[in-house]
Amino acid sequence: MTMAEDDIPQMASLAAPLLGVNEELRAMQAERPIWKVRTYAGDEAWLVMGAPEVKKLLVDRRLGRSHPDPSNAPKYVPSPVFEQIMTEFEHHAELRSLLTPYFSRASMRAIQPKVEGAVAELVDAMLGGERPADVQKVLARPLSMRVLCELVGIPVADQELVGRLLSGMAAGDAEATLDTYLAEIAARRRAAPEKDMISGLVAAGQTDERIATLIVMLLFAGHESVATHIGFGVARLATDDALREALIKDPELIEPIVEETLRTASHGGGAQPHYANADIEIAGVTIRAGDLVLPDFALANFDARVFENPEAVDITREPNSHLAFAHGIWHCLGAPLARMELRSVYATLFERAPTLRLSVSLDTLNSEAEQLFSAMPELKVTW
Repeated sequence: MTMAEDDIPQMASLAAPLLGVNEELRAMQAERPIWKVRTYAGDEAWLVMGAPEVKKLLVDRRLGRSHPDPSNAPKYVPSPVFEQIMTEFEHHAELRSLLTPYFSRASMRAIQPKVEGAVAELVDAMLGGERPADVQKVLARPLSMRVLCELVGIPVADQELVGRLLSGMAAGDAEATLDTYLAEIAARRRAAPEKDMISGLVAAGQTDERIATLIVMLLFAGHESVATHIGFGVARLATDDALREALIKDPELIEPIVEETLRTASHGGGAQPHYANADIEIAGVTIRAGDLVLPDFALANFDARVFENPEAVDITREPNSHLAFAHGIWHCLGAPLARMELRSVYATLFERAPTLRLSVSLDTLNSEAEQLFSAMPELKVTW
């Protein structure tokens, strides 16, 4: 497939509205599953919109997360943190082997009481505070950060500091010294181990600097994504009377509700950067070695070839093999923890505040939303 440069769609104009549809994206998806696009950084990439094509590529060893020449690699976003993460993914198999034990069933059972306790505390504070309340500020982001810090081994007193440093790194702030802070924590655990991830990585023979890099990657990948999914789900339930009533009437429906809110969270904007390490022929295009490939999991979740009536929020959908957490060897390690947080938030919040509703229109939310990753900077609700 060839395409004049001026005709390449710009990703900055393709973000989907919150809980809504970008008609241009859907038309592109209906026409063909893979498109050449221009990224937020201004480079060319392949945007993969089809669910079968996403799955096929994610189990293809010719597709990885690192580039042989990082300084000249096409970029998804102009972010130094993203560049650090992409370089580290060269060691993907090692990373998974190091971190997988901390997301096992046993680990999830151990942390569940703390997650539920944190949710109850934050929901109490939110419902006892001012109206309207910003779900993202007072519930979603504090919960996501608290749970990750608990898992990692970051002291409670330092969690706000870690959040600020993480935000600073994401914004390219050279003064944000999260790596230094985490290396210092690792050094302390080396002298006095505790039952946490940092201590486990020390015991596994990792250096303080390497541990800091791994934890930054985990925080960067997990914090905002979980908070955003919480926001999407709360917004979905707050604007869908039938779905909200179903949950209130039968709390046992929480699992299919979580899965369908994950699938329908966003019609696009869920791309994850990968690089081809060899030529790949797929869906009528040739992806060349070194090309940037962007499987869009959010958009693939609306592929009509896989999901019947994909626009409908259907909690009886079976199977619901959505790609919210990717696929294959790239499946998100933190998925069990994210699901736990979502179940607890939705069940607790709508049991305590069954009349919860948005305090602004979806149009207003979309005018204020950060288009990159279809992020949700705030979600004002009342009850």
